[in-house]
Amino acid sequence: MKVNINNITVFFEKDQEEEIKKELIKSGIGKNNIKSYKIIKKSIDARKKSNIKFVYNIQVELINEIDLKKLKNASIVKDKKIERKVAINKDTKILIIGAGPSGLFAALRLAEHGYKPIIIDRGEDIDNRDKTINKFISEGKLDKNSNIQFGEGGAGTYSDGKLNTRIKSPYIDKVFLEFIECGADSKIFWENKPHIGTDRLKVIIKNLREKIISLGGVFYFRNELTDIVITDGKVRKAIIKNDKNEIETLEIDSIILGIGHSSRDTYRMLNKHKVAMENKAFAIGARIEHLRKDIDKMQFGKFAGDQRLGAATYNFTYNNKEENRGTFSFCMCPGGVIVNAASNPNGTLVNGMSYSQRDGKFSNSALVVGIKEDEFGTELFSGMKFQEELEEKTYKLVENYGALYQSVPDFLEGKITKSQIETSYKMKKVSYDLNKLFPEVITRNMKKALLHWGKQSKIFISKGANLIAPETRTSSPVRILRNEKGESINIKGLYPIGEGAGYAGGIMSAAVDGIRIVELSFLKEV
Repeated sequence: MKVNINNITVFFEKDQEEEIKKELIKSGIGKNNIKSYKIIKKSIDARKKSNIKFVYNIQVELINEIDLKKLKNASIVKDKKIERKVAINKDTKILIIGAGPSGLFAALRLAEHGYKPIIIDRGEDIDNRDKTINKFISEGKLDKNSNIQFGEGGAGTYSDGKLNTRIKSPYIDKVFLEFIECGADSKIFWENKPHIGTDRLKVIIKNLREKIISLGGVFYFRNELTDIVITDGKVRKAIIKNDKNEIETLEIDSIILGIGHSSRDTYRMLNKHKVAMENKAFAIGARIEHLRKDIDKMQFGKFAGDQRLGAATYNFTYNNKEENRGTFSFCMCPGGVIVNAASNPNGTLVNGMSYSQRDGKFSNSALVVGIKEDEFGTELFSGMKFQEELEEKTYKLVENYGALYQSVPDFLEGKITKSQIETSYKMKKVSYDLNKLFPEVITRNMKKALLHWGKQSKIFISKGANLIAPETRTSSPVRILRNEKGESINIKGLYPIGEGAGYAGGIMSAAVDGIRIVELSFLKEV
């Protein structure tokens, strides 16, 4: 018999293993009835800075069965139903566009069931992509097809490798297990906010690619989908610019679109063919950066810097009820760095990332305001055009691929920051009043949120806090419409998946979406 005992709290400085055993016995399990136990979830409760605790959910295998009513905070562990599935037609010629999380896990699921998927990505394999990005940071010369947004692993590879998600799905465990098999630490299975880190994710992505290849998948990097051929309402061919800059025509049965949220040229190509799409809500703002020690102090008080707690995270939200608009922190990178995430010529923007140890000098997060789907026009791509205009405006102000900065106090007062700031951002930066960069609806809500959060902690809006802008690519501003099976509602054989299609928001949800659509449309139960 297996049971889950939830909400076991242990002061973080105590011997965790010893205290967990004590708490299990207190819950009603006899000390001689524990065969084994394992952690299934661990989080930090730092609400009381003088009494910071680890909170555990523990799965216990019992020697003898016990009446569940006698246990505190307990639930029975039910055996998971395993559905056996097979390919509908292994000979289906499937082309996957994009080697990000959704594309990779769609490819893996297909290959596991005997399909031979072809995966193309406009960017480079991870090793060469890494070299290209480093060259961009040092020289400021953008490769529009291989950068922070495009290339093997997708945009999430150069973020933080965050694996926390709000979705509920039977495929989540599958994604975790694959990452662990490919080199991730097994603790991602039970950490409350699991992450891998950009440095380790690069290796894991390569290993995942090799597994797909061993199962029959084929990869082509520096290969860009430029057009599709549709006959009688069904996609029949893909037009591809290959790594030699030559145009190839590939006859296919299905295209799985795992294109990512920055594939603006692909959106426009699909619109040319009248593929059904709609605008969707997204968010825009800036990166807010502090010294890591300040955020650690804000969250952990006198225990800041203790290695057992690691670098502190935060998650702030503010709801402007008058406008029905949210402002929130997003993609928080403890001990991380701010990077330039440009992918379009003459447009610039920023993002955040961190490495597995999260031990950098700074911590940063997006501070973004919700933008409604019709905020800047009702025509298709109005939100996307606003993103482009903002990125191009910043490029002209910086006169290169750089960023604008302003201290938080100066932003709140509407004045230029006259001194240089201490920051993790390595490329060109120019002091600018961000109140003049963004529309007033964005700056107004950013200010309201900052002042609200500042009441919780003065550190957050102190003179050591800085804004680096703009952050424009939080999610896709477009959704490619699909039916319950994941197929385009008006073009047969076209399967939009993941973040770029408007159905995911992060590594986990994108990977899960890739698996789910393959299960729905290319596999059947036996």
